[in-house]
Amino acid sequence: MNSRAAAGFFLALGSLTTSLVAASALDDPLWAKAIGIASANSNWVPGLTIIRTEVLEGGKSEGVHEVWQRSSLGAKDEVATQTVKVLEDGKDVTAREKKKIDTKADRKVTAKLGGHPFDLKAQGQLVVKATEQTKLISNRNCVAYEFELRSTNGVLTKGVSWLEKETGWPAEIENMTMNPLPDKHFKRMGITTRYEASPEGRWQAKEVITTGTVSVMFIKADIRSTTTFSDYWKKPSKGEH
Repeated sequence: MNSRAAAGFFLALGSLTTSLVAASALDDPLWAKAIGIASANSNWVPGLTIIRTEVLEGGKSEGVHEVWQRSSLGAKDEVATQTVKVLEDGKDVTAREKKKIDTKADRKVTAKLGGHPFDLKAQGQLVVKATEQTKLISNRNCVAYEFELRSTNGVLTKGVSWLEKETGWPAEIENMTMNPLPDKHFKRMGITTRYEASPEGRWQAKEVITTGTVSVMFIKADIRSTTTFSDYWKKPSKGEH
């Protein structure tokens, strides 16, 4: 399998994971705080997204593919994305690959904000369970919440969310899985999302790490994809300009 084929899978996966939304159990005070934090920062959009996909065969790297995308506010207050750079094993192939990406995914689209189990809009869909697991994440004492979401299309999403024990600050979503998997070529997949505080103290996504095994024809390979987010900007609320 070449890196471009693998990158195609993960570009599709990236579109899927950013549109996932889950809900919360507001009867848990700490979980309710997490929802409040997420809601207060929901209008902030990453201005730069970098998707770096590595193909591993027998534990060895067989190719690295990077896609750099910029976002901006569109004419209809939608979030518009544009591919600005494509690298293949360090070589700039933007001119060749951009046309393919533009055709499929570079149109102006309405951003589906969310992608985490703290979204306020679909509260009734999620089951959460507080656990006694604790760990230190970015110098924050965090406690684990197991969550489970079965969407209207029958996909079961599971994972573990780590919240700061005192404030409810969402620090990480660990090993999120989906059943069935989003594409027939995937044989295994796990997603971890890490959050950070901006210099101004806002809550925002830092990176999404996806690991998995894909099979195309008779070729099977392990893949690791890291999507990083930076240069955040605020999307105006309705009627705000």
